[in-house]
Amino acid sequence: MRTIAALALILAGPACAAETASFLDIGVGARGLGMGGAYTALADDAHSIYWNPAGLAALDKREIAASHAELANSTRLDFIAYGHPTPLGVFAADATYLSQGALEGRDALGHPTGNFQASDAEAGFGYGRKTEWADLGATVKFVQSHIASAQAQTVAADLGAHKTLGALSLGAALRNLGPGMKFGSETNDLPLRLALGAAYKFQGGHSVSADLTNGPRGAGSDFGIGGEFKAVKNVFLRGGYTTKSSISGGTGFDAARGLTLGLGYRDGRWSLDYAAVPMGELGSTHRFTLGARF
Repeated sequence: MRTIAALALILAGPACAAETASFLDIGVGARGLGMGGAYTALADDAHSIYWNPAGLAALDKREIAASHAELANSTRLDFIAYGHPTPLGVFAADATYLSQGALEGRDALGHPTGNFQASDAEAGFGYGRKTEWADLGATVKFVQSHIASAQAQTVAADLGAHKTLGALSLGAALRNLGPGMKFGSETNDLPLRLALGAAYKFQGGHSVSADLTNGPRGAGSDFGIGGEFKAVKNVFLRGGYTTKSSISGGTGFDAARGLTLGLGYRDGRWSLDYAAVPMGELGSTHRFTLGARF
């Protein structure tokens, strides 16, 4: 039962709001995920290229960050991003790879047909820039999915905006805008998401944030809220809650709804973050992120 549920979550496509490449909807970066995924207005690091490319404009040093997640059924999600500030703005690049163990194939009658492999990959280039009225950003990415002998690819774009009003920050991002992916004769949409967020930073390094994310093509809406507390110098405690109903943004399976927890260490150069994110009956997934600024 756990194996079936895991495959339904990770390989979800037409059955979940007619969407494919569902791995694009799996959040990255332990800091944001530990805060319930409420990171659209708070993103100010290399992971902004995923959450809100406008957040890249906040980078004043070069930054590299790598994240790893152990999901269900021997499935792993790896992500790496690099941001490079210049006088013209901040340029960034990222790569995502979702790998799975051997999957058991069956024919229309349920007879075993042998094992097969499946994987998904994304590579993107982003740009963020400060303007007089707001920070703006965009990402262009190449997406590829591979299932057994079939594969499909497409291009997509993310757009973002960020506005700081004193201690209050507002953010908006449109993610996975593209033509969809075609397997055989069938084309399915990418998981298009419109995210609106707000965050408030308190003195002492504490902050709270909230996100509302909608799938305009019928995937529904999700809400996330979180907080970050600076416990002692360089050490942060995080917590949050997400209503997200599944990795693919579909309905009918409670795969992620619930409390999130996180812990982080940050100094002027290094950062190490951890988050525990629920996956319903599959238990919790563990996310790790290592970053460096130089």
